Amino acid sequence: MPRIYISPTMGDAHLRVAVVTALGQADLLARKVSSWGLANRPWLWYMADKQDANVYVYFCSQGMAQINVCFVDAYGQAGWVTKDHPCRRLLRKSRRLMSPLWAVE
Repeated sequence: MPRIYISPTMGDAHLRVAVVTALGQADLLARKVSSWGLANRPWLWYMADKQDANVYVYFCSQGMAQINVCFVDAYGQAGWVTKDHPCRRLLRKSRRLMSPLWAVE
């Protein structure tokens, strides 16, 4: 499941993410976890080093983002808000992705 690396450049990222504070604006309610073992669902994100990550994200504005994410404190709140979002399959991948999202589709 997603081991996230925060990319400093947009060209290196697989996914452009906007962090929103309102739950109603989010496509995904994500929860940061402290270990790989706890990151067993697409909405449970473990922030990893570049060599250990399988999804590279670039944080940007809502206008440029492919997905809006709101980080929540409770495991019960975390999950998909938009059930048929096109980025769902990307976050389900457990293997390392080597191309950006636009090349995978």
